[in-house]
Amino acid sequence: MKIFPKISIALCTNNGGKFLRKQLQSIENQTLIANEIIICDDNSTDNTIQIIQEFSTKLPIKLYQNKPALKTIKNFEYAIGLCTGDIIFPCDQDDFWMPQKIEKLVKYLIENPDKEVVCSNARIVNEQLDDLGSSLWDKVRLWEKQISDWENGKAFDLLLQGNRVTGCTLAMRHNFAKKAIPFPTNIHPDFIHDGWIGILGALNNQIGLLNEPLILYRQHANQQVGIIQRTTEKVEFSSRFSRPRTQKIAPLLERSTFYNNLLNYLCNNYPELKQYSQSLQTISEHYKVRSSLPEKRWNRLKPIARNFIKGNYHRYQDLESRWYGKYLAILGDLLE
Repeated sequence: MKIFPKISIALCTNNGGKFLRKQLQSIENQTLIANEIIICDDNSTDNTIQIIQEFSTKLPIKLYQNKPALKTIKNFEYAIGLCTGDIIFPCDQDDFWMPQKIEKLVKYLIENPDKEVVCSNARIVNEQLDDLGSSLWDKVRLWEKQISDWENGKAFDLLLQGNRVTGCTLAMRHNFAKKAIPFPTNIHPDFIHDGWIGILGALNNQIGLLNEPLILYRQHANQQVGIIQRTTEKVEFSSRFSRPRTQKIAPLLERSTFYNNLLNYLCNNYPELKQYSQSLQTISEHYKVRSSLPEKRWNRLKPIARNFIKGNYHRYQDLESRWYGKYLAILGDLLE
């Protein structure tokens, strides 16, 4: 007889009555049932608690009510910390799990003992769970090449370019989850718990991918955390030389600060991972150089050349850039 590990679900709720029933039904209909469902409610004022109580006779629910609310990141930290299972599944209140989600992710971790975390793909759907024609990995730019690079040990480098890990699609081992908390809150306002789990798992190449859409990832106006669309405004060539220089360097400085904050957090809290500090140091310095170039253009030549020779313009160019993208970045740094 096959013995599966003990399974915990960490479900966070906040006024989720509109979609919660469907989510709990999808959990009830799993081919492998969880041993415990930790629900931490963030001071809901709608019918969320009533719906949870309806399912408490059918599912192994343990309800905790936060008053006052902890907010998303700290609520997930609290819920995950309460889980006692060998494998923990973070869970949003507004998605829908495909019937084999738990079974397939547990099976992956059993068959890949070197992995501490695994995340799946998902289908993007609307409020009514109608397919919107794209996958989650399309949205976060986890394409065929990036999947190949990830599986060849380059997950950390990919995640430094932008988060591709979504909490509601992943499963993680208990010991890893305990190591990941408390979640950092001072690295960047947009850097939330799933980004941190991804980075921490990637540091030792301990995060795997399962390219199957195992949840329906619902998009709606009131969700607390959803897909962050890339909203960077395209700058026309003609305006590049007339806009204020502060506008040019602001996103570069923001990136440098983010990587530096992440580096400091790792060094201060995870000294055993110090060997990975060089990658963070390099990318932080790259954006620091770009954001602090001298006003006089001819004085920019040496720092730009050094950065180019190190290969940083190529290494850190945007995923969607064409082959000449690095040269456009150099030209912009030199002339703007």
